[in-house]
Amino acid sequence: MLQLFRTAPAMMATRRLCSSQSINNPVKWGILSAGRIASDYAKAITVTDGAIASAVAARCPTKAKEFAALHGITTSYGSYHDVIKSPDVDVVYIGTTADHHFEWAKQSLRAGKPTVVEKPMTLRLSDTQELIDLARENNTFLMEGMWTRCFPAMHKLRQIIASGELGQIVYCQGDFGWKFPTDQPNDRIWYKESGGVTLDIGMYCAQIGRVAFPNGQLKDVRATGTVKNGVDFSVMATVTYQHDDETVEDGLLQFAVTGAANTEERLVIQGTKGRATLDAPFHVPERLRIHKDQGRGETEEVVYDYPLPNDPFGVWNNPGSIGFFHQINEVGKAVREGKTECDSYTWNDSLEVALIVDEIVDQVRGGESNDLTKSACQ
Repeated sequence: MLQLFRTAPAMMATRRLCSSQSINNPVKWGILSAGRIASDYAKAITVTDGAIASAVAARCPTKAKEFAALHGITTSYGSYHDVIKSPDVDVVYIGTTADHHFEWAKQSLRAGKPTVVEKPMTLRLSDTQELIDLARENNTFLMEGMWTRCFPAMHKLRQIIASGELGQIVYCQGDFGWKFPTDQPNDRIWYKESGGVTLDIGMYCAQIGRVAFPNGQLKDVRATGTVKNGVDFSVMATVTYQHDDETVEDGLLQFAVTGAANTEERLVIQGTKGRATLDAPFHVPERLRIHKDQGRGETEEVVYDYPLPNDPFGVWNNPGSIGFFHQINEVGKAVREGKTECDSYTWNDSLEVALIVDEIVDQVRGGESNDLTKSACQ
């Protein structure tokens, strides 16, 4: 059995926004990075009520200045430290390449800044645990940017599963793939430490286990796959969850992720009384379909639509990125309320996914697997 010890519930933070920062005034975001995903995030902030981007930093001051001009940001810096220490920043968003997430998240949390770290939070479970411990010690908000969890369709799915409408969940199946730039050897996707398909998109599939089996215990992770240029390129994984009630069958999460092809990207959760489907692309879910079992081969369908808002930009670096506004809203609300975690994606969620990802990467790349009888999630 794979043991995962959960963190204690987070305390309500004593560090709140300054008294002048009322609910009617915007939460001010500071952005670390002037890269592609940071650009999408800055755009999403502009369409989010109650939020503004007040500062951006890049290691090249000229690039930061250009980014600020493009996105209507008043202040730019050539040092990440300047954003972190700025009194005009309420929340820090870390959109650097993944190999720098841990380093700058530590700096932000030590400064007492509420912090959102683009996924993956770190490159390994032990580092994720260290950041969470630091956030707890400093009573400071910390969230890994698993924005998919903040979409209304995902909230509705979790509500339906909790209601028992689908019965006992038996298994989940999902896929996610996009064609990696094989002609660009210096692209961040090929970085030996932080690249590969699992850290890039496998997390979207791995996080579904906690949605489907909210009361289950992580039991086993099995993965196989291919390696290209030293990183995991295509992966098939099966994750098993067990229940406290021994009469309940183990639950299974199975998914395929690849950098070799653009896949359908659909998710199905099958229960004993019906199934739920998040239509493609499931990581930016706009439609949830529920099929209630009416007998073999017969179902009754109920459809829930949650369209994205009108898009004033049209062009994004990553499809559906306007959906970041759901996460931006939830973070703003949590910080105003003095919380240290986001309800939609908690510290325990990050720890479990980090453990799954560690196992998959180790198994596919042929490294030494973790001791599954122990856990850093304490």
